[in-house]
Amino acid sequence: MRPFLALTVLASALAASSASNASAADIRLGLNTSAALGCQIVGLRAGVQSEKISVYGQVSYCNAQNATGASFGGGVSYDVAQFSNFKLYLLGGIDTLPSGSLAANLGVGTRYSTPLLPVEGYIEAGAQLIRGTLANVPGPRLSLGVNYRLSVENLQGTLVPDPKQESTSVQYAGAAPVDCKLTQEQDVASARGTASSAASAGLSDAAGGFGAVYGNINYTVSVGGVSISGNSAKVSGSVKISATQRSNGENVGGTFGGTINLTRDGCGWRATGYTQSGS
Repeated sequence: MRPFLALTVLASALAASSASNASAADIRLGLNTSAALGCQIVGLRAGVQSEKISVYGQVSYCNAQNATGASFGGGVSYDVAQFSNFKLYLLGGIDTLPSGSLAANLGVGTRYSTPLLPVEGYIEAGAQLIRGTLANVPGPRLSLGVNYRLSVENLQGTLVPDPKQESTSVQYAGAAPVDCKLTQEQDVASARGTASSAASAGLSDAAGGFGAVYGNINYTVSVGGVSISGNSAKVSGSVKISATQRSNGENVGGTFGGTINLTRDGCGWRATGYTQSGS
């Protein structure tokens, strides 16, 4: 039973894709810290992102010399590049300090999106200029944090019919942006490709996580039907997994089905969630 349960967990990671920003807005709620390079010990951040632009507000507990208390601020960022699951962005913002001074900052950041889970981590580095009573004080700025991400498409509860398992099944009630000049067939193929890549990437990550327990992990991903409604889609599929339990050399395996949820990302798609069959 234990090998089966472990493989079920592995199959539950049938997933992953670089959760990049969709055309629809993403809402982020998170925690951060200046990691001792700045006065913000811990802060709460909330923001919204559409396309490449994000705006946020933040409140922090600040421990500055001779001035301890709340710090309030906000900022804006612009995504400039993406490398696998990492996204690079430029940012700028303004914070108030407990002393009443203002601190303006500029920098760069990188965000790592956890495959198919609504969690992401980020690190930001740059410079800040504190406008003091007697003089302006320049200095470095660093921020580390983690966000919980919500897609507005998911919050709106767009109704997408469950796809069928047959690979030839297509339910289509949507269209790509006019500028993309995609046919229905190309849009469906893009959704299938994104789901397949998400599944393979997620299984690869999961296999690495279970490497201490299982060896010779092999998997095959099969993509089934596609259902598209507006800017949301579902793709059914299954994964066949086989492995060898390191503790006793027993061969274990199984076939698991599920559905990957997608939301439109420009002219393509991105994966936003996974539901295992029967769950």
